[in-house]
Amino acid sequence: MQNRYRVASLLSLLPLRLGWLLHLFGSDKQKAGEHFYGATYHAVMRPFRYRRIRLLEIGVLGGASLLAWRAFFPRGRFIGCDIDPKDQFAIGRVATRVTDQSAPSDLKTLCDRDGPFDIIIDDGSHQNAHQIFTFYEIFDRLVADGIYILEDTQTSFWPGPYGGAHITEPAFAATCTGEFLELAKYLNHDEFLSRDGLNERRLAFGRKIKRIAFEHNLIIIWKGENKDGSNSGKYA
Repeated sequence: MQNRYRVASLLSLLPLRLGWLLHLFGSDKQKAGEHFYGATYHAVMRPFRYRRIRLLEIGVLGGASLLAWRAFFPRGRFIGCDIDPKDQFAIGRVATRVTDQSAPSDLKTLCDRDGPFDIIIDDGSHQNAHQIFTFYEIFDRLVADGIYILEDTQTSFWPGPYGGAHITEPAFAATCTGEFLELAKYLNHDEFLSRDGLNERRLAFGRKIKRIAFEHNLIIIWKGENKDGSNSGKYA
C-alpha cells in the first residue's frame, strides 16, 4: 500500500484525467463490466482539483478510489468510512473511520470530527433506505458549493434485499431513485401556487439544492441557495 500511495502522490503532479486514474488503481468506478463513472466524475470534480478540499467517501472496499482521489486532488484531504476497519488505507492525507451509515450517532460523530465536506460520495451499502437516510442526515455538512454523489443506484430497480422495486410498481416511489425523482420537482418550489399537500422535508431541501442530475447508476446533487424569490408571496 505504501508503494501505491507513493505512485498516487507522484501522479498528483500531472494533469491526468480522473477516469484514467480510477482505472489505473483498479476502482470499479471505471471498469469494464462494472461502471463508467470516470468521464462524469472528471467533469464535475475538475473545478475542485487544486482546492484544499475535504472529500468523504462512504464505503472503502479495497481502497482503490482513495488512491485515485489522492492522485487527482494534490491538495485534498480524504476520509474513507466503512462499517469494517480499514486502517491499512490511512496514509498521509487519507484518514479512515469505522462508521455505520444507518446509525445517526455514527454519522454525527463522523461529520463533527471531519466535516464540513466539499464532496460526499455514497458508495456504501447500496441499501435504498440507507442511501436516502444518509443523504438527509449529512447533506447539510456539505459546503455551500459542494456536491453529493450517490453511486450504484441500480439497486433502486432490483426487488429484493436492497429494497428496490420494479419501476411500474407503487413501491418504486420509496426507492432511492424514486425519492430523488420526487425531490427534483421541489427545485422549482418558487413556482408552486400552493403549499397544500407538499412534503415539507423535500421543500426545505429544494431550497438549498441548485441541481440534480441522473445518469446511469448515478445521482449527483449540487448544493447551493435556491431562493430566487421571483414568485414569493404566492402562497402563505
